[in-house]
Parts: sequence; C-alpha cells; structure tokens
Amino acid sequence: MLKWVTMVGALCLQAGALQAQSADSKAAPREAIEILDIEFSDAGLSGPGADRLKAELADAQFVALGEDHGFAGAPRLAQALASEARVFGPLYHAVEVGPVTMQWVRRRLAAGGVEALQNDLAGKPLAFPFLSNREDAELADDFDHGGRVWGIDQEFIGAPTILMDELARLAPDVATKASVEAIRDADIENLAKGDFAALWMNRASVAEFADLQANFAGSKRAEAIVDALAASARIYQFNQSGAYLQNNEEREALRRGYFLDRYRAAPEAAPRVLLKMGAYHLGRGTTPASIYDLGSLLPGLAAANGLKSVHIVYLPIGGMVRAIRPGKATSVQTYEDQGVGAMLAAANIAPERIGAKGHVLIPLASLRHALAGKKMRALPTLSRFVLLGFDYLVTTRDAEAATAFEAVEE
Repeated sequence: MLKWVTMVGALCLQAGALQAQSADSKAAPREAIEILDIEFSDAGLSGPGADRLKAELADAQFVALGEDHGFAGAPRLAQALASEARVFGPLYHAVEVGPVTMQWVRRRLAAGGVEALQNDLAGKPLAFPFLSNREDAELADDFDHGGRVWGIDQEFIGAPTILMDELARLAPDVATKASVEAIRDADIENLAKGDFAALWMNRASVAEFADLQANFAGSKRAEAIVDALAASARIYQFNQSGAYLQNNEEREALRRGYFLDRYRAAPEAAPRVLLKMGAYHLGRGTTPASIYDLGSLLPGLAAANGLKSVHIVYLPIGGMVRAIRPGKATSVQTYEDQGVGAMLAAANIAPERIGAKGHVLIPLASLRHALAGKKMRALPTLSRFVLLGFDYLVTTRDAEAATAFEAVEE
C-alpha cells in the first residue's frame, strides 16, 4: 500500500509541476528592469523616477533611507522625500545619533540654526556622527530646528568632548568638575592624534561610571547623561574586545528601545517617520552583521496600523566620499563601489546605462526576480542584503562628498 501511495503522490507532484510549468509559459513575462532618472532638491522629487517614489508615500508610515555614509546626496534625497511626505501629515525624522547628544544639537539649531551648530562644534569635529556634515544638519534643521528629530542610537565615541561640558556645569564640587573636564580634554587630544583606542568610552571601567553616578546623585539631567554614556561605553568595549556580534546585538537593542520610546511618546496614534541611517540598520532581514536590525521591525509595525514601510537605499557606484580618518577628522577620497556594480553585472546591465552624471532610481523587485536562484546566491553579502532588504536603489556614478563643518586640507 505504501508503495502505491508513494507512486500516486509522485505522479500528483509531477502533474502539478507540469501544470505550473504550463501556467508559467502562459503567464506574462517578468517586468523589465527599470533605470529611471531622478532629481531631488529641497522642493521635492522630479524626473521619471519621482512619480514612482511619490506613489509610495501616501500610505507609508515609515520611509527608511539607508545609506553608505559620507555623501551629500543621501540627506538631500531625504529632504526631498520629507517635502513630498509632509503633504500627508506631520512627519518625524530618526537619526543615528544618541538622544542626549540630540538634545545638545537641538538647542543649537533652535538658537541659531546650522550656523550656531557649526560654531559650537568648532574644535570638536568628532563629537557626533553625520549631523556634523552640513547637508545632514540642514535636514535636521528642516524638522522644526530639530524639534521633531529623534536621536535613537548610542552616544558617539567622541560625545564626551561636548557632554562633559554640561556635566562640568552640573558638577556638585570642584573635584568632580575637574575630573570630567580632564576626560573632555584627553578625548579632544586623542581624537586629534587619531588614537581612538585611548578614548574614554573605549576604556572607562564600570567602577568609574559608578563613581560618576554617585557624584551626580540627585541631578536627573546629569544622571541621564552618565547612564547614556555608560550604556554606549559597554557597547564600544564589546567592539574593542572583538565581541562583534554582542556589540551589534546590544547596539540594536538600545536603538530599538530608544525608537519605540519616542514612537510611543508621539501624540499621533501612528506617527510617520523618515529614518536615515546606515544601510545595515534599515534593510529588512538578517544584516551582514548577522542580526535583525531596525529595518526588520518597521514593516510589521506599519502593517498593524494598516500602513506600510518603504525601504530605499542610497548607494553610489562611484564619485567622492567623506570618510573619517585617524589623525584628522575627515577627508575626501575616491569612493569604491560597495556592491551595486556586482548586482548590475549579474543582471547583465552595462554600467553605461547609469549616466555619467546625475542619479537614477532602480526598483529592486524586478532585479530580484532577474537574479533569483544561483545568481543571487553568488552575489557578495552586501549586494544580496541590499537586493532583498530594500524596495528601491538610488545610485550614481558621480557621487558628491558630504560637506563637513571642520576645515580640512582636501
């Protein structure tokens, strides 16, 4: 009996496969891979690719813009997306900056805009990431002078260069004031030398943080700063010791908690948020760092509200990029393709289809289908993550480096 059941089952499977094959042969061919010119400015999106993105915004609770850091184009694209999305209601902006640092930034933007932020950051160019680039700062300033910006990441490794000033003002005695000023001064010196390993958050002990917390007991503001720095130092020290997976897991848990805190505190039932962070953080699925990051939370959160998340990645093929460099804050250098070329080559798309100047939008669904199976498995890890984790790719062969606040000999 078992033999006959097995034979019948096999025949049924074969018949089903033949029917599916017949149905596939009659089905419409897969959609062609599109490469659409797109332009963006403070006023919004334009060009053939603009209508495609605009159509996504009406029911998008989250617009997640992943990037490789150091370009002017990503924050400019974000500002254009914000201009288009505000038609549908209030909008918040989530950034890869610690919440305590974001309060520091917000006060400067409210007092005097981007120029005030630049002035107060003088001499401390690595106090926080990305908002120290003019384009990112202008984007944050566009959200009610930072009033609608959520800082949802760890406090940056250079944050003590600014946050110790506030602790010094709150210090209960001369000795405590001197100790936090010494931390600040040493970090400024070590950042100038490019000695990242010597930075305070890479080496401060649990006991040292406990002493600081005891010294500032009773000051809610000071305690919040010390607690945020302690949580961030723990994460950085996992990285320093080579515990990279735990570093990424704990950082993601911190970021998710900060995000959900701000999300729940918003007055709207389903607050709409434009997120701009590193691509690893905003793509769906297992990241190249072997974790589920914030991008995997967004689709279900939006679906529970009858809405969706749209995932866009800004990843150039070539051009110039601003990178952090030991010994000086940043420098501009030639950008090396991080995976777009491999995707296009696998799909037999000639690089010439991407213009020498300007940007293009590539809807990734059709590219996924074209590369399904062995071609996708053969892609580099980042290329595969981008292909599966995002809906749209914005790319260019002529990327422009971000404009940093600090003066650097280029």
